[in-house]
This record gives sequence, structure tokens and C-alpha cells, in this order.
Amino acid sequence: MKKKWMGIAVGTLVAASLTACGGGEDNAANEGGGGNENAAEGNEDTANEGSNNNGGETATYTVATDSSYVPFEFINEETGEVEGFDIDLINAIADEAGFEIEIEVVEFDGIVSGMGTGRYDIGIAGMTITEERAENFEFSNPYYSAGLILAVQEGEEEIQSIDDVDGLRVATRAATTSETYLQENTDAEVVTFPDIVNAYQDLQAGRVDAAIYDLPNVLYYIDTEGVGEMETAGDTLTGEQYGIAFPEDSEIREDVNEALATLMDDGTYGEIYQEWFGEEPDLDILADSPEDAMNLDAGDMDGSDEADEPEDDEVEADEEAESEENNTEESNEE
Repeated sequence: MKKKWMGIAVGTLVAASLTACGGGEDNAANEGGGGNENAAEGNEDTANEGSNNNGGETATYTVATDSSYVPFEFINEETGEVEGFDIDLINAIADEAGFEIEIEVVEFDGIVSGMGTGRYDIGIAGMTITEERAENFEFSNPYYSAGLILAVQEGEEEIQSIDDVDGLRVATRAATTSETYLQENTDAEVVTFPDIVNAYQDLQAGRVDAAIYDLPNVLYYIDTEGVGEMETAGDTLTGEQYGIAFPEDSEIREDVNEALATLMDDGTYGEIYQEWFGEEPDLDILADSPEDAMNLDAGDMDGSDEADEPEDDEVEADEEAESEENNTEESNEE
């Protein structure tokens, strides 16, 4: 089935990525991840407007999002507006929960740091729920199942899985779970970029040996700009689920969770998912809470019942027990 995000012009991905990069890493460092002092003051005013709202006035909250993660959030070249699955979802949640939102585009690492300091009221940017992040801010219940996948040049024979990247140059996006995974599970030379498209482009040019990132984005890039040049290698590496971020002790976290549950129950979530991914969502594989989402592995993400199947040694033990029982019955009959 043709997916909406597959029909987006290829140039959108590149343009969105360049927009997200801004002035580069120096600017991100100087401005706290893409924001400036005036923006920070505006965010504080907006947060106060939401927190101190009285009576009949509708609260307004600042939502921080990225602009280079197709199809979740990206800049539409024609309108100049940010759009995507995450954007449609957070707007639907706000409508259901009864508050207004103001969206601010920030580089991803700025969102992570901004949630920890309370600069933003809400953060949605395809953000994986992790224990490390949960130490600094809170998450909603999971709303999307992802996972990491390795990408290589098409026809690559030496790299068949993540086990083959030790000593090689592997590119990914900075300050993401992909970078952490490489550092903790491989001896690869990790090459990071502020934008994942730069990693893909280096792979296509042969400047790195592989790239690793979230599955939906890798597949999107391969199906657009990477056709005939890139392919995935090996299985999905991790069990990851996305959550909406909030500062600690957020007054709206539970309201968002309730609205999200309603959207999943009444079919609105499914309609948004269908529009962007061209298929129905499998809600059964979503964890019940952010705490549960932190303890998933790749086998929990495919919706199969493999986890419930007995291990080989359990099967052998059962067969031995059955054999002994049969022998006992035969002896009793004799």
C-alpha cells in the first residue's frame, strides 16, 4: 500500500535536515540545542500561561519537536510548517485533553536537555523511552514501537550483522540511543552527526562502512534517496518505544496519557497512523507504561508469540518426563 510519507518529495528530507542542522554543532552548543535567549524567555512565559491559567481560559503549552525525522516531524517545503505523524498526534491529544499548544522546532539534543531543565512543557520527537532519560524527565505511556537497524551499502558482503562492525566506521546521529548502543555493544569507530541524513550520505559516499538508526527512518531513506545504494543488514537490534516527554512533576502528563488512551480506543490514533504509515497499528505490542517500555528486547517488538514458546531444553525435559511416564505405565501393565 502506498504510504503518505513515501510520497513526500525527496528534497523535503534534505531540506528539513539542513534546517535542523542550522549553524552546526557550535550554534547548538552556544544556544542550548537550537534555541536563543528570546525563545527561552518566550517558553517560560508560555509555560507560566499554561500553569497559572484561571477558570475559563484555555491553557497553552509549548511543544518542542525536531524537524528532520521523516515521517514523524519535518518541514513541509511548500508551507514552511512542521508536519508529520508526531505533529498530528500531539494536536489530536491537545484537542482531546482540552488545551492549546504552540510548537517550537528545536534540535533533538536541545529537546532532551530542555525537558530536563523544564524549558518546554511537552516534547515529542520520536524519542525513545530510556532509563537514563527518565532520570531527568518523565514520559507518557508509549505510543510507537521502533528499534534500531543497521544499514550498509547495497551488495555489501562483509557486514551481515552488527557482529561484523568491530573496528569499522559506523555513523549515526549524536545524542541518540543509536550512539549509546554502538558505544556499549561494539568496538566500532563511532562517527556522529547532528543530523542522521549526514550519516546516510557518508555511507553512500563510502566515507563510513555502515550507519545505524531507528528502523522507520532507515527504511524511509532507503526507499527514497538510497534506492539501489543502501540496504539493511541483520535483524532489528533493540526493543524501543517512543514516548512523549514532560518535565518532572508535570501537571499535564496524566491528562495526556488519558487523551492518548482515548484516541487509541476510539480509532483516531489508528486513522493518523494509517495516514502516515499506510497500515494499521499493532497496539498489542505497545508496553503498558514507560517503565515496561524500558525493559523490552527486539523479540518483544514483532507482535509474535515466540516469547511464550518453550525453550529447547524445556521441550527435551518434557519429552524425557513423558518417556519415563510411559515406561512406568508399561512396567505396571506387565
